[in-house]
Amino acid sequence: MAGNSHIEWTDATWNPVTGCSKISPGCKNCYAERMAKRLKAMGQPNYANGFRVTLHPHMLRLPLTWRKPRRVFVNSMSDLFHDDVPLEFVRQVFAVMAEANWHQYQLLTKRSARALELDPHLDWRPNIWFGVSIENADYVHRIEDLRRTRAHVRFLSLEPLLGPLPKLDLDGIDWVIVGGESGPEPGP
Repeated sequence: MAGNSHIEWTDATWNPVTGCSKISPGCKNCYAERMAKRLKAMGQPNYANGFRVTLHPHMLRLPLTWRKPRRVFVNSMSDLFHDDVPLEFVRQVFAVMAEANWHQYQLLTKRSARALELDPHLDWRPNIWFGVSIENADYVHRIEDLRRTRAHVRFLSLEPLLGPLPKLDLDGIDWVIVGGESGPEPGP
């Protein structure tokens, strides 16, 4: 899937990778997993594997076809820093973001440790914003990994916010998104 987005903080989505696996409580009611099942049932070819991590090299150059500048959420249907996404493919995604530099890209991960591990190998341009998801106090450590990357703009997604985050240190954080849980059985 690509194109216009119904996500209020972005204009478009670009999914050179689809699929993921659950790693923390914020994954319980994953909208991408539900959407992938729906898209597979509809016969959408990029979702033939359902929600298994799948690379889509044919999607890599899509942002180059968009002439008007957009805010682009990269991998709204996956996590670019999933262990099953090879470094070389991550680097190809970064190369396209560097080439199509009239767009602002928004990368979001729950896998902050892997992002930090790959950081020295990535070309962080000013148009690439990088964020981590934090759903409760048990995952605040992701912020420190984020701070240690060379990303120019750093943000937090506190969604789904499942618990209190007392004394959250926002030093070095440029933007924060806050939201509740969605899905068929959201928490209180």
